[in-house]
Amino acid sequence: MGEDAPLADLRVVERASGLAASYAGFLLAALGAEVVKIEPPGAVRTPPGAAVMERGKRSATLDVARAVDAACREALVAGADAVLGDESMPRVPAVEGLVCCRVSAWGGASDLPSDEALVAAATGVHAMQWSWSRRPVWLVTPMVAYMTGMLAALGVAAAVFARRRGAPGQEVRVSGLRAAFALNSGTYVTGRETRGSLSQFGDPRGQMPTYSLFRTADGWLFIGALTPAFLVKLMTVLERVDLLADPRLQGSPLAFGIPEIKDFVRRELDPILATRTTAEWLGVLGAADIPCGPVRAREQALRDPDARGLGLVVPLEDPRLGATWQPGEPALFSDTPAPRPRPAREPGADTAAVRAAAPAWRRPSFAPSGPPPRACLEGIRVLDLASFIAGPFCPMLLADLGAEVLKIESADGDPFRLAAFGFVGWNRGKRSLVLDLKRAEGREVFLDLARRADVVVDNFRAGVMERLGLGWETLRGVNPRLIHTSITGYGSSGPLATRPGFDPIFQACSGLMAAQGGADDPVFHMIAYTDYSAGALGALATVAALLARERTGRGQRVDVSLFRTSYVMQAAEMILAAGCPSPPAGGRDFLGPGACRRLYACADGWVCIAATAEAHATALGRLAGVPLALDDPAGGAAAAALERLLGTLSRAAALAHLAAAGVPAASCVGFEELFADPLLRAAGCVVEQTHPALGPLRMSGAFIDFEATPTVLHRSAPLLGADGPAALAEIGYAAERIAALIDAGVVGRPA
Repeated sequence: MGEDAPLADLRVVERASGLAASYAGFLLAALGAEVVKIEPPGAVRTPPGAAVMERGKRSATLDVARAVDAACREALVAGADAVLGDESMPRVPAVEGLVCCRVSAWGGASDLPSDEALVAAATGVHAMQWSWSRRPVWLVTPMVAYMTGMLAALGVAAAVFARRRGAPGQEVRVSGLRAAFALNSGTYVTGRETRGSLSQFGDPRGQMPTYSLFRTADGWLFIGALTPAFLVKLMTVLERVDLLADPRLQGSPLAFGIPEIKDFVRRELDPILATRTTAEWLGVLGAADIPCGPVRAREQALRDPDARGLGLVVPLEDPRLGATWQPGEPALFSDTPAPRPRPAREPGADTAAVRAAAPAWRRPSFAPSGPPPRACLEGIRVLDLASFIAGPFCPMLLADLGAEVLKIESADGDPFRLAAFGFVGWNRGKRSLVLDLKRAEGREVFLDLARRADVVVDNFRAGVMERLGLGWETLRGVNPRLIHTSITGYGSSGPLATRPGFDPIFQACSGLMAAQGGADDPVFHMIAYTDYSAGALGALATVAALLARERTGRGQRVDVSLFRTSYVMQAAEMILAAGCPSPPAGGRDFLGPGACRRLYACADGWVCIAATAEAHATALGRLAGVPLALDDPAGGAAAAALERLLGTLSRAAALAHLAAAGVPAASCVGFEELFADPLLRAAGCVVEQTHPALGPLRMSGAFIDFEATPTVLHRSAPLLGADGPAALAEIGYAAERIAALIDAGVVGRPA
């Protein structure tokens, strides 16, 4: 624990065995919290991922049947700021001032076991993944559990921040169901006109043909020509400028996703990209400032010299595995740096020290200056300069937590306004101001806003804020308490800082695509996992910086990058050590790792079977009329017998048979079913909002439940510039000055 780290004065007791809650503890410890993990006697950890997940924590083995250990646990809970637990442990009784975070798969909406595959099926994750055969796909990376952990860590930090400003201790609840909706917040939006656009026309190479995977002479490459400017650069480098005149390729590449255009572009470009090696193309495309990245395995990503040089991958001596390479810190802080990663302790290694220290633990008291906040971040003002997905998702999470978020846009607006329903899913709860930051008058307006703000979030490339005259030194000069969170592709400094970067580049170079593709071609994940993870980690780091400001009185710069996030977001899979087994890999349109853990077609859709015990396998065998073992392959004779049986049944009938046999299973819910699904509605995954242009919408609900400071989704995403005059009036601008700025084109007219 670093004494000057962002969460240096935060004490957390972790009582969990699942990935999601353990990952939340990992993130809190990585930001400097003192995390004590209570483990029962004989606790078994899952190698090699546990070497990462338990990093930076203290481990105490306590047998609560013994009076001394029960007293130790009670003392830890009584003195902690927060307790982090999951379904594997009993609930902690309410303690005054304590934040108690409860992590679960189903949020109480189902009695099914806590299983990533079942949650992914029930929330549309399997069904929405792009495939060649237009069928659901079993994802091998536990994205839902990781996002659950990110939200749990954010919920703990936000609730502690609220308590230190006068809110009571409270229960915080985070579920896998809500996390899955967070991972799809821009896709899971529907209204009268259309549905979430990212779910349409995609395949495992991508949705848009110039934002896609390409086979090279010796491997695979991702090219991210997502904007008109990048499209022109790409066609110039490929010596196909003639294609820019084709009537099918007019406008934004975001509109090129329909099958006819996609097939046309691939026919033209595929033969060209196949003529050179991946390394050659990286050099050519990189020199032309075109976003691109190689498809690599995780082991290659962990050996990447750039990642090691930037501290994204660090060497650690693990007590069991020996020399390892693991992910670095989740974010960088200019004033209260996160502690250097420390290796995981052996189970129970700190028991004696924890027993000795527990009686002295005292939760600090605070004397707030005003009334208690109604929401965790009530009164916190955020200026949002971000666009696309990762940048806007961060301040949207802050808005969900109660912050006042003002989205500042150019006259053209966020490029992803074109994805109208997706834009709503990444920008709810905000207001909008159009401001020309390239003009001196616009910069002065922004600095006036910054003087009264708590947080600025941007996702410009490194150096852009400085060229605008709004770099960190300038911002700190007008407001020393300001938090400036920057979410970039490759970081705010270093040799790669000025490169353009989009989510799939980091899916590719981090090993995520190769892991899903297995021995077959790499797979572009429909979920923009790097983007959503960077946004969530950015929100967590921002709240951590706000907590640090309560202690130091100073603001600071926070640096989150997609490159760094690509390692942290799959941390348990990201470890390099001698003799470590490789994490599970997928395959072409992957249906699952075995006959007992697989997706199966029914007469009217698909179901997910997630057996974990031999008793489950025996029951499945009886249903199919064949012998069946837990380790039978997904493409074997037993699986084929199950296919024949289930193919004759409706999903409802199949699930009834499986439930009667005691076999865990869930329906693979499709997009059209999500918003009316009784389980998802009961779990609070779906809410209705009215957008001023799109009308009534159904979309993702709040991602975190707070008992005392509840999330209130009070407004939909804003129209371009709709709130400019009101926002300026709030900081004291007279109506005449606002009108003059609008007439001069410095401030945009409300839409």
